[in-house]
Amino acid sequence: MTLLTNSQALSSSPPTNQAQRLIQLRKAKGLTTEQLAKQMTQAGAKVSRGAVSNWERGTNGIVSSKLPILAKILGCSESYLLTGENNLSALHHLASADNSTPTTIPLAVQKTPNSTQIQPNQLTPSTILSSAIMSPMSPLPPISASAPLRPLKKSAKLQNVCYDIRGPLLQMANQMETQGHKILKLNIGNPAPFGLEAPQEILSDVAMNLANATGYSESQGIFAARKAILQYYQSKGLLEAVDVNNVYVGNGVSELIVMTMQALLDDGDEVLIPMPDYPLWTAATNLAGGKAVHYLCNEEDNWQPDIADIERKITPNTKGIVVINPNNPTGALYSTDNLKQIVALAEKHNLVLMADEIYDRVLYDAAVHVPLCTLAKNCLVLSYNGLSKSHRIAGFRSGWLMISGKKDHASDFIEGLNMLASMRLCANVPVQYAIQTAMGGYQSMQALTAESGRLYKQRDVAITRLNAIKGISCTMPQVAFYCFPKIDRTIYPIEDDTAFMMELLQAEKVLMVQGTGFNWHAPDHFRVVFLPNEFDLNEAMDRLDRFFAKKRQEFGTD
Repeated sequence: MTLLTNSQALSSSPPTNQAQRLIQLRKAKGLTTEQLAKQMTQAGAKVSRGAVSNWERGTNGIVSSKLPILAKILGCSESYLLTGENNLSALHHLASADNSTPTTIPLAVQKTPNSTQIQPNQLTPSTILSSAIMSPMSPLPPISASAPLRPLKKSAKLQNVCYDIRGPLLQMANQMETQGHKILKLNIGNPAPFGLEAPQEILSDVAMNLANATGYSESQGIFAARKAILQYYQSKGLLEAVDVNNVYVGNGVSELIVMTMQALLDDGDEVLIPMPDYPLWTAATNLAGGKAVHYLCNEEDNWQPDIADIERKITPNTKGIVVINPNNPTGALYSTDNLKQIVALAEKHNLVLMADEIYDRVLYDAAVHVPLCTLAKNCLVLSYNGLSKSHRIAGFRSGWLMISGKKDHASDFIEGLNMLASMRLCANVPVQYAIQTAMGGYQSMQALTAESGRLYKQRDVAITRLNAIKGISCTMPQVAFYCFPKIDRTIYPIEDDTAFMMELLQAEKVLMVQGTGFNWHAPDHFRVVFLPNEFDLNEAMDRLDRFFAKKRQEFGTD
């Protein structure tokens, strides 16, 4: 981070919007976005690095409740941050002056009818800040019919909610498409645009039952669907899965994750979430008032969870552990031994286990997935799964949550789930008729992931081409549609992976998601979706290869 002097910051072109003013002031203080977020949190205004980055990108406006502390840390007035008004020069002088050194009052500080006149020899930086930010306001003029409307702000609950898979990069890609550019979108695991069609049997059964699906169902879902889900887990070894009341059908797993966090968390409760993660887990935790605490997955160990790191991060405030297995974004499949160690920690500390297993049928190289619920008997387990990926019907929004393990101590939490399930009335009813069909019989995904299958071949193309690029390395995915390559920062010394991916998008018309979008701790990874056919995937790799070659020339590391 380049440290700007106040004079340098002020002599540059005046910032024209809120985001630019924030960037200029932060740099003048010599702070990174992470350092600024930390200082604000310590001062009582809880905020994340991602939230500060969103302010600076102009994606979100500065939350009004955070504004006083932000202005104080940056040494400016609130009105300057919001509108560019007030005497910035005097306030910059304030930020760098010795507290004991008298100064003069800035021109922006006007005496009001209710204010006490302060003599110049009585002024200190602290009194200037108080006058500039805290002084009583002059009476407001009467509102006329033509007066502008007060800005309508989004809820402060969204302050730390971030979902970069559909964030600024996608917005830019969509804008470029309106200008006539063809974008190769490798940002999201949506099979349909890439010609991966749903099984005809599912489509036929949904159509056949449309006449029976015009009204609401039970809040938790239709009986046949829930029974089929229980039988699926029985076939995996969970013989105690017999009560349909333990199953909740939802509009995709995403809805059920948000519902779970709303039912489970009070303000300040902590949830352990893998790093990297599927970012909805972190967003849902923050939205519910909780705190997402990220535990490390080891790239050197094929992205297996670091058990020691999980245990270190358990506190009295910890409510549960999220396990994303099979894993998105890394493509890892966790070992049974690793899962057993996570279960042991949950049982020892009386924690809820939340198992995101939506890719459990997208397996390569004869890999076998072990459901977490089959290993945990002495703690509460919430298992999430659905048909979006395995049966290529993402748009149908068909997912479920199953409760297993110890439940006696969780009756109040389960009542909360029932309340929230009832509040949304029910999940999409026509699609519920797809579940019974999908859970048994021939599984077409097996043909796609077999050695002769399309997905298997596309995976190999992606890994081979990525590892051939100088300074890029990638582990072999065992599951799902993704890989998570690493960028060698000695060859590509980047500090902002979002900006790096934006450069790729603008230069080569390829859209991918930066690693920090999955709450990874360093700007040195990105996620590749290998759903496109081999021809399009090779085209994307050609563009990626060309982009990295140009960056090596730019950095002098070729």
